[in-house]
Amino acid sequence: MRILNVLLALLVSILIAFGIFEGGLRLTSFAPTTTANHFDPSLGWSKEPGTSVRRKSAEFDIRLDINELGLRDDPMSSAAKPDGTYRVAMLGDSFTLGYTVARDGLFVDLLEDWWQLEGRTVDVINAGTEGYSTDQEVRWLVDHGEEFAPDLVMLFPYENDVFWNGQTSYLRYPKPRYSPNGSPSELELVDPGPRNWTEDWAITKALNALSGMIKGPTEGAMYFTPKGGTKPILREFAVLLNEQPEFMNNAIARTRGSLVALKATCAELGAELVIAPIPSKASVDPDARDRIGTGTLGLAPDTWNADAPVDLFVSLAGELGIKTLDPRSTFKAHIESGTNLYYNIDWHLNNDGNRAFARFLHDELDKPAMEVGIGKLSAPTKVDSPPRPVSSGIPTWAYVYLSLFVILSITYKMHYKEEAFPRILVQIGAMLALIFTIFIGGGKLTTILPPEYAAILLAVVVLGLGGFILYKLGRRISTILELVQAFVARGHWYLLPLLIVLLSIGSLLVVAASSPFIAPFIYTLF
Repeated sequence: MRILNVLLALLVSILIAFGIFEGGLRLTSFAPTTTANHFDPSLGWSKEPGTSVRRKSAEFDIRLDINELGLRDDPMSSAAKPDGTYRVAMLGDSFTLGYTVARDGLFVDLLEDWWQLEGRTVDVINAGTEGYSTDQEVRWLVDHGEEFAPDLVMLFPYENDVFWNGQTSYLRYPKPRYSPNGSPSELELVDPGPRNWTEDWAITKALNALSGMIKGPTEGAMYFTPKGGTKPILREFAVLLNEQPEFMNNAIARTRGSLVALKATCAELGAELVIAPIPSKASVDPDARDRIGTGTLGLAPDTWNADAPVDLFVSLAGELGIKTLDPRSTFKAHIESGTNLYYNIDWHLNNDGNRAFARFLHDELDKPAMEVGIGKLSAPTKVDSPPRPVSSGIPTWAYVYLSLFVILSITYKMHYKEEAFPRILVQIGAMLALIFTIFIGGGKLTTILPPEYAAILLAVVVLGLGGFILYKLGRRISTILELVQAFVARGHWYLLPLLIVLLSIGSLLVVAASSPFIAPFIYTLF
C-alpha cells in the first residue's frame, strides 16, 4: 500500500507540474489554435455553421462568428438572393475570411457597407475560408454558386495558393484539385477524423517549436533546398524563385486549370469575374523584402522575386481573358507614406491594410474601363471613404485596471485603517499604472520589433524574472525540495496540491518582501 501511495504522489506531482507548465504556455503564443473548420467531402474542409471561435495573438484578439450557412457573414436563413439586389461573392482564404481583424475592419465588409452607404443595393457574400487554395475556392462556387446566384465573383488569391493547387492534402485534411484543362480531379476525400488530442496542448506546440529550432528545417515532403539557397525552405515558397524547381510545373499548370474552371463556372452562372491577387508584404515593402529574403529564406537577392506570385496570377488571367486588379502600386504608396498595412509578426493585412485594399477595390471597380456591373449601379450619395470601424468603447484593460483599483484600495483601507484614504488611492493607482504600463507597453513592443528580436526579448524577460525569483529564494529552494520529497516519500499524494499552492504563495511573498521593485507585481496577484 505504501508503494502505491508513493507512486500516486509521484503521479500527482508530475500532473501538477504539467498543469502549471501548460497553463503558463497558454498565456503565450503557444496557446493551441482554435478553428471553425470541419471535414467536408467536397471541399476538404469548411466552416462549421453556427460556431464561434476566438483567434488571439500578440497583435489581435478576434471573435469569428460563423452564420447558419457556414459563412463569416450576417445571419442568413436562406442563400436566396433578395429581389433587386446586386450580389457579390468574395472567394479567398484567411485574408478574405479575415481572422486577424473584426468584421467592421475587414475589406469585404468595408466594401459592402461603403456601397450601401452610397445607396447601392448590394449584398456581399464572404466565402473566404482559412487555408483554402484556388481550387477549393472554385469548388465552393461550383457547389454553392447556383443557390447564392452572384452577379459578380471576386477571387483573392495569395502566393501560397500556387503550390497547394498541385497538392491533394493540406495539413491533415484532403483537398480537391483541378487538372490543367480545368476538369475536376476525381478524388474521393476521406474524413481524417478528429485531430490528435495532443494537438490541443500548448506543451505539444512548444515542443514542436523547440524541436524545429534545434534540428532546423530538413528536406522532405514540406521542405527543399533551392539552387543557390543556404538552407531548406518550405515548398510553398518555391513560387518566389527565379529558377522554378520541377515540382512547380504541375502546381502552376493546375493553378491555370483552376482559373479555367472558375471562368467556366462564372459563365454558367451568368456572373462577372474579377481577380485581385493579394500581394505579400515582401512585394510592397523593401524592408520586409530584405529581411525575408536573406533572413527567413536564406536566398541571394538575384535568386528570387517577391512579385512573382502576383505576376503569375495576372499573367494567367490575361491569357484566359479574365479581368484583374493589381493593388501593388497603391500598397507601395501607402507604405512609402509611413502607413504599415501588415502586421509585424503575422503576415496578414491589419486594419489599415484592409481599409487601403477596400478603397482600391471600390475605386477601381467604379472605373468605366472595368465595365463591371457594380460600377454601373446608381450611387445617389457620394461617400469618399469606407466607414470607420465602430469604436469598441472602453478597452478591456481599463475595466481590469478599475476593478483592481477598487478592490485593492478597499482591502488596503480595511487592513490599515489609520492610513489616509486619498493617499491610499494615489499609491494603489500609481502601482497599478506602473504594472499596466510595463505589461501593455512590453506587449506592444513585441509587435513592433521584428519577430526574431521579439522572441529574444520575451525569452530574456521570462528567464530574467525566473532567475531573479530563484536568486531571492536562495537556500530556501533546497528546503522546498526537501519538503516536497518528504511528502512524496511518505505517500501523502492527497496533500500535494495543497502543499504546492502554499509553497508557491509563500515563495512569492518571500520574494515580494525582499524586493521593493518586484513587490507591486506580486501583490497585484493577490
